[in-house]
Formats: sequence, C-alpha cells, structure tokens
Amino acid sequence: MRVKVNPNRMMLIRLRRRLELARRGHKLLKNKQEKLMQNFFSLVKETTELRGGVEREFLEIAARYLEGRAATGNQALEDALELTTKRGTLAFTERHDMNITSPEFTFATSGKDLSYRLSDTSPELDAAFEKLLASFPKLLSLVGKENTLFHMAEELEKTRRRVNALEYVLIPDLEAVIRDIDDKLGEQERSNQIRLMKIKAMVKERGEGV
Repeated sequence: MRVKVNPNRMMLIRLRRRLELARRGHKLLKNKQEKLMQNFFSLVKETTELRGGVEREFLEIAARYLEGRAATGNQALEDALELTTKRGTLAFTERHDMNITSPEFTFATSGKDLSYRLSDTSPELDAAFEKLLASFPKLLSLVGKENTLFHMAEELEKTRRRVNALEYVLIPDLEAVIRDIDDKLGEQERSNQIRLMKIKAMVKERGEGV
C-alpha cells in the first residue's frame, strides 16, 4: 500500500533522503546475506565431515564394547561399569559474529586411569572406555557447530526477509511516491507558468489599449 503524503518540495526532499537510506541499508544487508551464505555452506561442509568422523568413532566404540561384553563375565562387567567414575569438567565460551552467538565447549578430565582392574575385563572393553573418553572433545565440537548452524539459519532467514522487504516493498513504494510528487510538482509549475504568461499577455493588452 503506497504511503499518502502531501506533494510539496519539503516532503520530496525527505522522501529522497529516506530512499537513499533504504538503498544503503539494502546494500549492507545484501552483503551480510552473501557473507552469511558463504559461512553457512562452509560450516555445513565442516560439520558434515565432523559428524561423519564422530559417527564412525561411535560405531567402533559400540563394536568394541559388544566384543568386550561378550568376553567379560557379568560380574566383572558390572564392577567395571560401577567403578568407571572418571570425572571431567565442562566449560564453554560464547563467540559473537554478525549477530550470531556460537558456543565453544571444552572438556577436561583428571589424570587418573580407569578405576577397575584391567585383568578382570577384556581388552576390547578397555579400548571402548578409552575411545569413548577420547571422543568427547569431537562430540562437543560437533554440538557447538550444529548449534551455530541453527542460529545461522535463523539469522539468514531474518536477513532474507529484510532484504526482500526493502527490495520489493519499501524501495519501489518510495520511488513511486517520489515520481508522483515530481509529476504533480511539474504540473503545478507548468500551470503557474501558463498563468504568468496569461497575466503578462493581459497586462500587455491593457497597456497597448491605453
């Protein structure tokens, strides 16, 4: 819906300034959208590769655990699971870029070895526990990247809507209103010129009549 305004020169100046500001904002948002798209697809590729690696590691962990479970007595397995209480510390920081908050996680464990007796369990079970512990940093990195992708997709959608609103609604409406005011002011100026010419002609005729 086109904005209704008074067709005068002061309003024309204001609308032209507003149009210039809208065009500059559109250009900035367009550049932001392109940069976000580049970062998004780059992060998608990076996250996909990381997820593939994490999934392969967890498949290997599961396979080793099943083999170790089959070769370990039930009581020894229960003892190993109960005694495996290795503690760790999870911390995170936030990074801000282009209105996107990205979490970065770090995980640290104590230097103690596994608590259960290695002689009572299968080597495959021991390897499964060790690999599970070693996989935490990659897993946390994956969580952070996927969280960033989610927020980046939201910001991309917001930016896209703003770009489209400026490009297809506000800027065309302002241009149309400015054209209308230019046309009306032009008509007024032509009418004034014609009126002045008629007045001059009337004055001239009266002067010649005298």
